[in-house]
Amino acid sequence: MRQTVLILFLVAAAFLSGFPAGAADVVYPVPKRPYSRNDSLAISEVRSMMDSIRRHRPTVALVLSGGGAKGAAHIGVIKYLESIGMPVDMVLGTSMGGLIGGLYALGYNGAQLDSIIRTVDWELALSDRVPRRFISYSEMKYKERYVLTIPFYYRQKDEKVASADVDFSGGQEENQPLQLGADKTETADIIKTNLMGSLPSGYIKGQNVYNLIAALSVGYQDSLLFSRLPVPFACVATDLVKGEGVFWHSGKMTTALRSTMSIPGVFAPVKVDGMVLVDGGMRDNFPVSEARSLGADIVIGVDLGSDDRKYDEINNIGDLFGQGVDMLGRPATIANRRLLDLNIKPELDEYNMMSFDSRSIDIIIDRGWKAAENCAVTLAYLKSRVGSDAGSPLHGRKAVDFSAVPVTVDGIEIRGVSDKDRAILMRDIHIEPGDTLTKADVEGIVARIYGTKVFEFVTYEMEGSGEPYHLVVNCKKGPVHRFGVGLRVDTEEVVAVMLNLGLNSYTLAGSKFDFTAKIGTNPYLGVKYSYDNIGIPTLNLAASVKWTNIDMLDAIGMTATNMGLKYFDTVQEAYLSKLAWSLFDLKGGLRNRYFMVRSLSNEITFPGYIDGLEYGTLSNDYLSLFLDGRADTFDDGYFPHSGFSAGFNYEWVFSGAPNRITNFHVVSAGIKGIVPARKVFSFIPSASVRFVLGASPLAYMNFAGGSIAGRYFDQQMAFVGRNNVVPMRNILTLFRTDFRFEVARNHYLTGIVNYARDSDTLERYVSESAGNWFGAGVEYAYNAFFGPVKADLHWSNISRDINGGIGFYISIGYNF
Repeated sequence: MRQTVLILFLVAAAFLSGFPAGAADVVYPVPKRPYSRNDSLAISEVRSMMDSIRRHRPTVALVLSGGGAKGAAHIGVIKYLESIGMPVDMVLGTSMGGLIGGLYALGYNGAQLDSIIRTVDWELALSDRVPRRFISYSEMKYKERYVLTIPFYYRQKDEKVASADVDFSGGQEENQPLQLGADKTETADIIKTNLMGSLPSGYIKGQNVYNLIAALSVGYQDSLLFSRLPVPFACVATDLVKGEGVFWHSGKMTTALRSTMSIPGVFAPVKVDGMVLVDGGMRDNFPVSEARSLGADIVIGVDLGSDDRKYDEINNIGDLFGQGVDMLGRPATIANRRLLDLNIKPELDEYNMMSFDSRSIDIIIDRGWKAAENCAVTLAYLKSRVGSDAGSPLHGRKAVDFSAVPVTVDGIEIRGVSDKDRAILMRDIHIEPGDTLTKADVEGIVARIYGTKVFEFVTYEMEGSGEPYHLVVNCKKGPVHRFGVGLRVDTEEVVAVMLNLGLNSYTLAGSKFDFTAKIGTNPYLGVKYSYDNIGIPTLNLAASVKWTNIDMLDAIGMTATNMGLKYFDTVQEAYLSKLAWSLFDLKGGLRNRYFMVRSLSNEITFPGYIDGLEYGTLSNDYLSLFLDGRADTFDDGYFPHSGFSAGFNYEWVFSGAPNRITNFHVVSAGIKGIVPARKVFSFIPSASVRFVLGASPLAYMNFAGGSIAGRYFDQQMAFVGRNNVVPMRNILTLFRTDFRFEVARNHYLTGIVNYARDSDTLERYVSESAGNWFGAGVEYAYNAFFGPVKADLHWSNISRDINGGIGFYISIGYNF
């Protein structure tokens, strides 16, 4: 997804280019929304406070400009000001300056801010990701198949819920009911409205950064006057409705800080009180004039704005977007600089707004300190004006850092959901009045709710000024339907496209419909109906049909197969899923399968495997009962660094027609784990077994081969060293070990060895008559945003009669 973020930065930069830079309509002070009653009260209180301080000494304001990651320099400046005992009577900021200034206003000192910014996982904070363990198994597998998912609305009543005017919603779409038909002249417009209106207003909803702010501001999350914070505070946002600057002097601290850093096109805007709020840097990136109007006698500014850059200094997305924001706010910034007593300007030319890596943060903080230190003479003069005061005492209690201190709550309230959805969500939440919670506890609840994908964002707040706090989880309803597209290019099937339409996919209860089609050399069609309700397993009805041609690419010598097979396979199932049992996701039910062989050739013989099967009996209908269980705790579906996966399957095939069969049983199991060794190396062992207990029709035989398990047959095991598929006997075990090195970020080099052993019976399995198959390969892989890019060179004794057993495989895209 990293490249997707960068692409959206380009879109955002293009959007910003539509605003005039230095236009004549900019008037100073910056055009701003009239103050609300509470804002006016807060301003009056700040001015009164400054008048009181002025009786003893001049008042001091600290103004922090925006700059993304460069805002870490503010912390270095704050630490230096504390070291010389400079008082700060009010703090104002924009964007990242607003966030740092807001935390300082909540009572965090320079050392604490230093610790916070170094320990935050900024890649996670500046995204909407939740840990994979909180996502349902079916949703995990969906994300690992489809490179593009487009959520969309359908029913008007759902859209009304989604368009509720709540903080930082995705937009005020007005979708119409979708009506298709040749006599509907407005059909095209309706489709456009439904689909385009469902597109997000920002790539990132901002729930993780909102929850980061919430964790650091416990005790100050009710609507309040910012004059009553430990240090009086104000920050700036931009209202896209009126094109005005919005100065936050009161309201919800979490909402104010989230809005001031809402980069257009990247973060969804904050919608509140009829305003659509985005990054304050678009109007006033350096609110010095506001500090003067509040009664500051001395204003110290930390200026992270870029001067005019040269041709060779604008090289990447961070540079482009940072320059775009600076350009929009430059007239106001130039005017505000003239109002400063001291402008501290760290030298950060080689960094941009996205330089959040730990090394850059270290250097940027240090540059902030050095920039302040370079102004030591002026700061000493200003300090002499305010006297020997060693710093202003906080005007209130410091905010609680929830990441460090557990808190007691009086219960939990989920807002923004229906009564039925609330009942479903509360089934897995067990919080009683008086419980003490950690940040991990609450974030787990939020992640679990967000992991349902029913809501566009899920945030939390701790209401109240002291313990017990009232825990509130805010949910924003999202689109209910989705359309997914998957694409893979490889040396076996050339090009394969997977399409999916899910109706009511993003709902917690009720009926859901799912339609899937694979387009390629081995096409597939599937339809599924499921019904969810409170307290009962999910009822599922599914049907699928696929056409498979295994020897389609036999002309490519290094991917030739031992068996030419064309077959038609259709399956109907009725089963229950979400059967809870420990870590396993269980499903079980009844399956009917019709398997029809269209052609079978065995020109390259493989003795004892296909020989002896009667062609007339290969096509048949089978009825069975099945039970599947699976667990997956990997942190990533393709390149995990921790966790394990395990699964088992039991199937009793008890009836066949028109050819009668002797009932038989199929048992299979598999497990895979990660053993990390240092940062760049992982040892990945895995084992799989499958036993067919009884006579095995072709449809249920064991198969192995290729890089994708289940590509040609559901029961096919992946086997490095042999492309396509090879039939195996009834007792099959496969052991594999990957030795994976992360040679660079998202670049992996893996050595793979695997061993398969098969036989007709257990007695022969332990004897010398069992088949012993070895394979090994070296694989390079790149974790691209559109799916893994892989290339391997391999060998196996299975293929020794074809090119000496040497082969290769190349693929681009997700597996399906």
